[in-house]
Amino acid sequence: MLVTADLLLREAINSDYAIGAFNISNREFLVAIILAAKEASSPLIIQASESTVKFLGFDYLSHLIKFADKFSENIPIVFHLDHSRKLEIILGAIKAGFTSIMYDGSHLPFDENVATTREIVKIAKAVGIPVEGEIGRIGGVEEHIKVREDEVIYTEVEDAIKFYELTGVTSLAIAIGTAHGMQKKNAKINFQRLEEIHSKLPDVPLVLHGSSGVPKEDIKRAIQLGIKKVNIATELKMAMADGIKRALSNGTIEPRDYLTEGIENVKREVLNNIDILGSAGRV
Repeated sequence: MLVTADLLLREAINSDYAIGAFNISNREFLVAIILAAKEASSPLIIQASESTVKFLGFDYLSHLIKFADKFSENIPIVFHLDHSRKLEIILGAIKAGFTSIMYDGSHLPFDENVATTREIVKIAKAVGIPVEGEIGRIGGVEEHIKVREDEVIYTEVEDAIKFYELTGVTSLAIAIGTAHGMQKKNAKINFQRLEEIHSKLPDVPLVLHGSSGVPKEDIKRAIQLGIKKVNIATELKMAMADGIKRALSNGTIEPRDYLTEGIENVKREVLNNIDILGSAGRV
């Protein structure tokens, strides 16, 4: 069943787990993610980036959202627009039925990021849709967004406080050492910075982007220090590719066969992440 992100994050903020936010590229990813959530009785967030929006289109995505609502049965799910920088995409997502959006103004000067995010919050909240904002710059490549290592900006504690108070966002993505698109788990989280931000904003769900490059134990520690939404994309893409390659290596050319193998692989990866996040059995 579809819900808004604030509902799930409010429940997580007072507990010891985080909500997994899993990116999709097509229907197969969506099926795998929901199957895992149903098996684990875990709430979840399904994410579509601007690149996925361009690839699938809002008409098709609106049908996927309706399918997800029905297929998930009693599992609460959020359909979230990830890393959007364009107003027309945000408005299209709201019209298509998304139940949460992220406006990423992290590339802008602080004051401009605040002003633009505040306007997006005003528009979205008028129709009951919560907004995730970002302060600081997270490195790596997230489909259409690329941030070089020399462009990374760690989130300053005072900036995080001001940004949250001035914009009214529901959740806050912060830059604390992770990077998008990492295929090896060698990212180093600045736990001191995370702890300082959480101590000043204890009731604000903090968001970890680029989690695929973070060791399991570090994710668990980050959850105890205020991270309540963890974005997962690269690991799912790798799982889908590995499953399809394995099926193709066995000689099949039947799409139903290799896509089924991909779905099963993604499902296993989602279940693994649900275990790490501690969200199993929360429904």
